[in-house]
Amino acid sequence: MVQNILESYAYTTLDNSNVFLQARACSVYKKYGRFDFQDHSHLLAATNKISNLLKSDCIVVKVEAALAISELLNHQEVVDFIRPNLGNILRIFLKIMDDVDYDDLIVALKDIVDKYGEEVAPYAVSLC
Repeated sequence: MVQNILESYAYTTLDNSNVFLQARACSVYKKYGRFDFQDHSHLLAATNKISNLLKSDCIVVKVEAALAISELLNHQEVVDFIRPNLGNILRIFLKIMDDVDYDDLIVALKDIVDKYGEEVAPYAVSLC
């Protein structure tokens, strides 16, 4: 039932023109990011939309998208999906952290570093 709610409401709201609804949709994915998704294509499509929202002009959307991505990384499919764009994701995370002092972003970045291990080595100086 949760997956139906995510697909019917949260997923479609990721494309909404209202930035506060976009942020709320990201927040819902953050809350249910560890959910066992039966439809992996939905999981990857949502991850793609949320990743694109990291580039939003609205800081609230960026922060919620970053936190949602961190939670969704509990799925191996998402880890593999993000891997080719890991450098861009890390740069965006660091930019958001420069703009906003928020401890949850530090925890989210730590989760990313833990998931990708040695793959973040080229970005170690920036991370420090």
